[in-house]
Amino acid sequence: MNQRDILIKDVISAHKSSSYNNKTLLNSELCGCFFCLSIFSPNKIKNWWDNDNTAECPICGFDTVIGSASNYPITHEFLQAMNKYWF
Repeated sequence: MNQRDILIKDVISAHKSSSYNNKTLLNSELCGCFFCLSIFSPNKIKNWWDNDNTAECPICGFDTVIGSASNYPITHEFLQAMNKYWF
């Protein structure tokens, strides 16, 4: 997947997966942060916001984490597209 293949509707929709995502992330094989573009295992997440429902990125500390169980690609390209749109 390259930047041209990533649809804006997916970038917008995936943003919803970055909050109240505890169950999704714990059922994911990989997680990614669309602020710092890090990709990591969900067991690296130590801090949660919103009454333990929203993950804090273990690298940068932002609440911009999505997981593979959300059915969005956890790739550098997709995270970069999200970063470009949202920041």
